[in-house]
Amino acid sequence: ILVSKNLDVLGNISSSGDFIQTGDGVEPFLSASSGNLTLSGSGRGQIEVDYRLFDTGSAHLSSAGGGMGDIFKFGGSTTTAGKIYYLESAGTWALTDADAGGTTSGSIAVALGTNSTDHGMLFRGVAKLSADPGGAIGAPLYISTTAGQAQSAVLGSGDFSRVIGHNLDVSGLVHFNPDSTTIKVS
Repeated sequence: ILVSKNLDVLGNISSSGDFIQTGDGVEPFLSASSGNLTLSGSGRGQIEVDYRLFDTGSAHLSSAGGGMGDIFKFGGSTTTAGKIYYLESAGTWALTDADAGGTTSGSIAVALGTNSTDHGMLFRGVAKLSADPGGAIGAPLYISTTAGQAQSAVLGSGDFSRVIGHNLDVSGLVHFNPDSTTIKVS
């Protein structure tokens, strides 16, 4: 299917081949502003984009648990929006804590709501945390000794240090991009 200007559809568009939409570069090429845009099929396809935009001024990021980026929905765990969790070996989620090494390594994510399957977990992107981690804009952030939170202060002796991203403002908005290394501070 080739669409060269505007095509307004109420319902589904289906094609067994490529779907190509061209335009003048001023208006969105493909928009689903009132709902979800789903690309699926029986085979494997690909989506090509020029860039991903994380609009940090979006109302979506104004409250704890707002997030944009790589989001996964699984685990069925009860969560608190904006808190940081680690993936347990049973496939469920528990709060991180820099005082306990096993909770700082492996996969970590920010909860986007009250259930990891319904609302999702942000693995990487922009997130609004439940508590401001402090520190200057651009400062590195670490898993905190307060369960499920981040902090800008360097951790102390005996704690497990892991950079989880960087501060974007002074209200808990962060670029969540966890490093894969956890270090026990001596």
